[in-house]
Amino acid sequence: MNLATVLGYALAYFLLLIAIVVDFSNFALQFHALAWFVDIPSLMIVLGGTIASTMASYPMEMFTTCGKSIKSTFGANNVPLVETLTLIVDVSKIARKNILAIEDALPSIENLYLRGGLRLVVDRVDRNLIVEMMSHEMKYTDAGKDGEIAVIKTMASLCPAWGMLGTLVGLVILLQNLDDPSAIGPAMAVALITTLYGSLFANTIFAPTANKMTVTKDDEKLLMEMIRDGVLYIEQGERPDFIEQDLVNYLPSDQKAMYEQLKFDNEKKED
Repeated sequence: MNLATVLGYALAYFLLLIAIVVDFSNFALQFHALAWFVDIPSLMIVLGGTIASTMASYPMEMFTTCGKSIKSTFGANNVPLVETLTLIVDVSKIARKNILAIEDALPSIENLYLRGGLRLVVDRVDRNLIVEMMSHEMKYTDAGKDGEIAVIKTMASLCPAWGMLGTLVGLVILLQNLDDPSAIGPAMAVALITTLYGSLFANTIFAPTANKMTVTKDDEKLLMEMIRDGVLYIEQGERPDFIEQDLVNYLPSDQKAMYEQLKFDNEKKED
């Protein structure tokens, strides 16, 4: 579970809850105030309208990814740079002795991009073709992620717009019922709460999701670039220490320290 995402959502809704239920003039709790902010018609207008407009904006196969995308932000954002670098260095040591021996290690490699690249090396595919094929896979993977992010960004931009549309609906109903005091309250609720819902969902769900997905996409692209360079070094027959020295630059500073510690521990075990 992604702790930052959970804490961020929890803090946002906790502060909103405090602002609603606490009367700061005498520090009294008024939980009944929560009922003032629940309005089913407003919810239908904002969420229903946002979903409908997004559905109309994209092909169905792209739209259906939005639920999965929102759910994915709660998962651990664990892009295994350190583990993959360690694996590349280990494979390079095998390849240094006999490049065809890599084939025995392929089934145990979980990363499909790395496994595919090493398969090309084992099959003695031309170096330029390896570069082209791995670059194409990286490009199309990146484009797919961009499409998923675009859907969520569209929802983030449409939510406030539907909130304003709901406000106009509420005002029309209000103006049509000025002679009926009992209808003014519900109409005003629709007018105001739709704007609240539109801003709330956009800024606490859709915009953070799009931002988190962008960060994850950049991290995964960095991983793929490191794998591509590692595969090409292995194909070229470079020394494992040279490969390690170059690829370690892909790691952020905190992960460099983690890698060095892991390397030190492994060397102690070998001794």
